[in-house]
Amino acid sequence: MARWKWQFKAALAFLVGSMLAGFFRPVAVLEVRSLPSRTLLFRALLPTSERFELRYTHSWDRTPVWEVFTVNARGDLILVEEDYLWMGAGLDFQPAADFDFSGERVRVRRNRHVGELRLAVGTVADHRLVVGSREVPLNGFAPSGSKVLLRARRLPWIVSLFGPNP
Repeated sequence: MARWKWQFKAALAFLVGSMLAGFFRPVAVLEVRSLPSRTLLFRALLPTSERFELRYTHSWDRTPVWEVFTVNARGDLILVEEDYLWMGAGLDFQPAADFDFSGERVRVRRNRHVGELRLAVGTVADHRLVVGSREVPLNGFAPSGSKVLLRARRLPWIVSLFGPNP
């Protein structure tokens, strides 16, 4: 009987320890903060690929632009791909980037360190974040013309569940 109690206590301790380890394992989250106050407006747990997209309408050409970001080990944003209909006015040109003109859209692959991304929520741009299968318009929590900061962080999983997540 005493052996059974010891095994039960050991199994319970293992189970509780595993749960606690899972609660505090670091995960990547995307945050949107207002500027200059840095008030947290939005936080989303990134998928296991740690990728998300920023989609918007080019303000001059009125064509869709998709930017794909990932997160490095330090938690910095890395721009890995841009996707648009053509090289419109003001779109960044990098001669060392890998261009793909095979489809209807121009795809530019690169690994450009961004760190944090500051932008003004556009009236024409209609900025949207795509995190996993969820699409979130920036003007849903930041009015057009306001300035915001997009950044990634590594937080304990349990902490990532708290904070604004409209």
